[in-house]
Order: sequence, then C-alpha cells, then structure tokens
Amino acid sequence: MVHTSGAATYPSVVMMIQAPYTQAMKKKKVSTIFAISLVLLLFFYLVNIVALFFLVNIAHVISKSYTTLSSSTTTTTTTPDTYRQTYMEEKLWTRVWESPEPSWSITCDTAHFEYDLCYLNRPTVVDPTAATLSSVDPTNMTPPTVIKIRPYPRKGQPEAMQKTKELKLTTTPLNTTCAITHTTPALVFSAGGFTGNVFHDFNEGWIPLFLTVDEHFIDRDVILGVINCSDWWLIKYAELFSHFTRHPIINLDKETATHCFPSAIVGLKTHGVMILDPTLQRRPHPKTMHDFRALLANAYNNNNNNNPGHSSHAGHVLPTFSSGPRPKLAFLSRQDTRRLQNAEEVRQAAEEVGFEVAVFEVTAGTSMRQLFKLIDRSHAMVGVHGAGLTHQLFMRPGAVLVQIVPINTGWLADMCYAKLAVRLGLEYINYEVGIHESSLEADEFALKEFLDPHDPASTLMGNLTNWYRYMEQDVKIDVVRFKRYMKRAYEKAEMFMNKQSLYADI
Repeated sequence: MVHTSGAATYPSVVMMIQAPYTQAMKKKKVSTIFAISLVLLLFFYLVNIVALFFLVNIAHVISKSYTTLSSSTTTTTTTPDTYRQTYMEEKLWTRVWESPEPSWSITCDTAHFEYDLCYLNRPTVVDPTAATLSSVDPTNMTPPTVIKIRPYPRKGQPEAMQKTKELKLTTTPLNTTCAITHTTPALVFSAGGFTGNVFHDFNEGWIPLFLTVDEHFIDRDVILGVINCSDWWLIKYAELFSHFTRHPIINLDKETATHCFPSAIVGLKTHGVMILDPTLQRRPHPKTMHDFRALLANAYNNNNNNNPGHSSHAGHVLPTFSSGPRPKLAFLSRQDTRRLQNAEEVRQAAEEVGFEVAVFEVTAGTSMRQLFKLIDRSHAMVGVHGAGLTHQLFMRPGAVLVQIVPINTGWLADMCYAKLAVRLGLEYINYEVGIHESSLEADEFALKEFLDPHDPASTLMGNLTNWYRYMEQDVKIDVVRFKRYMKRAYEKAEMFMNKQSLYADI
C-alpha cells in the first residue's frame, strides 16, 4: 500500500518541479521573438536609408546631365567649359538697339504706317544750312545712298508732312569741315506737322521722344537736334528738355555751324495714338504711360523757378482750389469750337452734387507748370471732347475723367482720350450728347447720319466738309440728365479723395 501510494504521487511531483522551468522558457521565447523583430525592423530601416541615398544621387546625376545638355544646345561653341556649366546666365541689356543693317553707314526702317526711322551708324556730319546729314563708309560696304526723310511720326497724313521740313541723308562726303565735334550721338526730329495743338504736341512729339530716347540711348546721353523748332515751343516746354537729354538742344533752323557726331538717329518712333506698348519694347524695364506721367510730375513738381517757361506766362492766371474737404473738380472750358453753351448751369449742377469747382481755360499763354498743379490736385476733370483733354496726363491715377462727346465724334473721343484714361489708371465716364443737345439738331445731314447705322469715322475723315460740320458744333447739355452722371463722378471722386487722405496719414 505504501508502494502504491508512492507511485501514484510521482507525476504530481514531477509537474511541480517542471512548472517553474516551463514558465521561464515561455518568457525566454517571447523575449527572443521581440529581439528578432527589433533587429529585423532596424535592418529594413537601414536598407531603406541606403536605397533612398542611392536614388537621390541617381536623380541628381540625371538632372545635371539634362541641364548640361540644355545649356549646350543654346550655345554656338563646344568648349569643355560649356559642358561644365549648369545654366547660361542672361546679362542685362547694356547697349542700344542696332539698326537693321549695322555694318552700313545709313539704313532706314520704313515698315511702319506712322513713322520712318533712319540710323547713321558711322561718324555723321550735319550741315544745318543745307538740311543734310552725311555718313561716309570708309569700307565701301554701303551702297551709294541718298535718302529724303521728314522726321515726324505722322507720315500717314499728308497735311502734317507738308508742314515738316525735309532732310537729306547721304553717304557722299560734304564740302564742309566740322566746326563743332561732339562725342555724344544725335537724335534729329521735327517739331513741325500738327505741333501747336497740345494733343499733337504730345502724341507726335513728347511721347514718341520719350519712347525713342529710352530705347536707343542710355541715361539720356543724346543731343537733340530739332527742325521746325519754334521759339514758343522751346519756351512752353522748357521744363521738359532736361528729362530727355543731359545736353543743350540744337535748334537746326537757326544753327549755321556744321556739327559732327559719332552716330545719329533721324526720326521718332511711335506705338500709336497716346500709347506706350510694353510688348513692343525690348529693354529690361519697358515703359508705360504711367512712366511718362511720372516724368511730367517730376518736371513740373520741382521747385526750380529759374526757368524761362515761368515768367513768359505770368499774364494768364489759373484758378486755384481751397483746402476745403469737398472733392475738387477741374472744369475745362472751350471758347472756340464745341463750346458748352450752358456752362454756368453745368457748373452749378456740379456744385449741387457736392464738388468744389474750378473753371479754367487753356490758351497759348497758359503756364504748363501752373496747369499741372491745378489738374494734379483735382479729384475729377470734366470737359467737352477736344485737345484740352490731353491734360488728363496731369491727373493722378484713380482720379475721374468725364468726357462730353458731341454727336458723331464718339470714335475719335474713344481713340484719343477714353483709351488714354484707361492707360493712365483713371476712372472714365463717357457722356454722349443727344441730337437735341447739339447745335446740329436742325441740320438734316447730321440728323440723318446720327439716326442711320453707319461708320462715323468714314463720314468725318472722308470729307472735310463733314469734318468741320461735326468739329464745329456746339453743345447745350440737358442738365437734369447730366447731373446723374455727375453724381456717379462725385461718388468715385470722393472715394479717390478718401483713399488719398488715408495714404497721406500712413
């Protein structure tokens, strides 16, 4: 019995002895699995790092090879240095445009509707008394050349070109010696044509001059030689010249001495009616009408009063604005053609809307500096279609222009002044005169043309009788109707005034 009892308890004893060992082995197995997993994770992490490193290097090699290949295709040489470059650095424009054929002494660009531009690429002799410019080619590469040119950018209109002096350009030596030798190139142009009308003064004069000087000459280092150069023109625009050239102007109409230049350009280029088109300019910083307006502000806002352009116009006094809080309206008055017959009623309507109104007229004796100060200070300007609206060039961007457009002149008003207003950043309001507001109300031809669909441009330009009919009409505004337009103008002008005040306080 004792033996049987001892045999029966043996398994229990063995299990009691093995239990701690079994538990220890289970814990050891879990630790081993955990350790192996950790090692595997670390291994895969290192593999990923190595793979990523190789991929980045491969991508860098491919990118460098592609860039080098692209750079080599843009060059005309195959030197080893070329292939070691990763890109071709573009240099800033540091020289003027070349003429169409720079190896020739004289070459001209005549492909434009409004202007011709001639380049005299070699030393140039200017004989003012003979109205001749000579540029001799010592290499004999230039064919014998004689070119006649009228350097005024309105060649599409014979009436303008007939008032422009003709110059002769030749490769033949002149029988004269240099009395004055310059080291600076010349730009020769005409202040003739339609000069005398302020619209044409700027459209065919100052804006093309601004464009041509900017594109062809560095830092205003050019001598301006002017033909059809009137004394009144020199006096009226005296403040502007120093902003186009660093040298004295040569009046070729009065000059008798022979001048010699290293090179010359004859003519002015234009992009169209009252426009500077950035897409047609190759300089690093193409100019717009905002740049031209900034030039005018710089010229007329400075404090230099020792200029002949001031004292000569002392007789014509312009109105001034007060320092009051109301928006300022510059009211342009016309006394020749397209007169506003009820101008006083219109002025009163503008004041009733809320404007402070300054009525002014532009005459031959008007100081451009004083005119600039008046218009530059205004928040709005109103006037009947005409050359006087050219002075919107003096308005600040954001100001309001209201153009009163007589019947059948809308196309001209849009081309000359409405589009210019947009380019200058002005708020533009167009008031089209009705037939009942025109002095042509009883004119049967004008009534028919006004009521029938047609091309008004051909009506005016195709017959001078029609031109004078419409250009000489007077206007009597429907004040009730016009007042609604003035309310819109007032709202825009007040907003502009408030913005200006806010900026001034910052």
